Amino acid sequence: MVNVGVVFLSFGGTPEHQQMTQNAIDSCIAEDDGVDFTVMVCESVEGVTYKNAVTVHPPNNQPFNYNGYMNSCRTLPEFGACKYIALCNNDLIFEKGWASAIIKKMEECDVMSASPMDPTEHADVKFEDGISRGHTVTLDPRHVAGWCIVQDLRIYDTLKSLDTQAQFWHADTAYASQLVNLNIAHMLVEDSKVHHLGGKTIGSSLIPPDVRNHYTDGSPVNIQILNAQIASRGEIEAELKRLQERVSRLEDGV
Repeated sequence: MVNVGVVFLSFGGTPEHQQMTQNAIDSCIAEDDGVDFTVMVCESVEGVTYKNAVTVHPPNNQPFNYNGYMNSCRTLPEFGACKYIALCNNDLIFEKGWASAIIKKMEECDVMSASPMDPTEHADVKFEDGISRGHTVTLDPRHVAGWCIVQDLRIYDTLKSLDTQAQFWHADTAYASQLVNLNIAHMLVEDSKVHHLGGKTIGSSLIPPDVRNHYTDGSPVNIQILNAQIASRGEIEAELKRLQERVSRLEDGV
């Protein structure tokens, strides 16, 4: 039995948003033999709680920051027995066995960071042996699915903490850049399937326009620079792979 922690960030301002978070929790933990889940929801609306999860509320004076909230939650004692942790949006529906599948591949490949695939978003990805390695976020094939990142907690021996430059948008790109700079591999896993419903909270009329625009446009992260760094790393990895294949053919006398 492997212990897996899961953190959901939620803004349950309406019954519909609360039900969406509850659906994410329930589908996350459904019928996954061999996995013992510890689920926590960081809920921004005071007084809202969820079944099958520990609900915590950020301090009223703590400004919203996606990776900042994740940093605070993942270090709580409830996750003390966990070997893995999943950092998740609340607008997700998990397919059965998603956690077992991704952990199996992480252990086989000795990789400490991975994302499940969305059958729609990643429909055109060409997987090899059930995985696709890389660090792309906004560029295809979008390896780092920021709505669900699964980590072997040993990653923090090197990573230390998640980058908090971005409040919301581009938090995943900042994380991908950390991985690239620290030479930490990441992969997308074909047999671990999660459906991303796509911005159901941040697009809501509950979020004041000035706040929503700040998340979209006010980030200090230079997305062009980070994407260039990630793309450059991807080109280097692709060239190394081509050279390895060439060496292999030469060794085989082809």
